[in-house]
Order: sequence, then structure tokens, then C-alpha cells
Amino acid sequence: MKTKTVKRLFLCFLFLFLLWFAMAATDLLRLKSFEKPIFARPTQLYQDGGSGTYTGLGWRIELEGNFMPEDELPGITQFEYYLFDDLILAAIRD
Repeated sequence: MKTKTVKRLFLCFLFLFLLWFAMAATDLLRLKSFEKPIFARPTQLYQDGGSGTYTGLGWRIELEGNFMPEDELPGITQFEYYLFDDLILAAIRD
């Protein structure tokens, strides 16, 4: 009886970890293509409609970009991806 409970608990934690990992990896892969994150939510935005800080469950993204209609090259121009406050990846679009 106790072994089944431990197995179920382990599987639940494993499932939650894999779900969390998939969410963090999806946002990171989107950023590598200079696309906005899906799972991280904006917590502090600037007036340009997209630049600012986005926060996920353990990760944070600092975005800068051209999001106004009159901008020549619209989209993300640079980003920094932090996992548990450690910088994992930073890039600038050419």
C-alpha cells in the first residue's frame, strides 16, 4: 500500500517537473527565434507595447524591441533569459 503511494507521488512530481521544463524550454526556444514568450507573463512593460520584464515559474526575461507601428524593424531586438536569477542566454538581433 505504501509503495503505491510513493510511486504515485513520484510520478506526480516527475510530471510536474517535465511540464515546468517544457514551459521554460518553449519560452527559451521562442526567444532564440526573437519571438515573444508564451508562458512568461509581462510584469513590467514600457510604453512601446512589448519591451519590459516577463516572468515565468522560475525564469525571467528582459526584452527590448520595436513594437510601435511606425518602427522599421518590428519585433524583439535583444533579450536576456534568466533561470533562477542566473543569466542563461542573451542575444541581440542584427
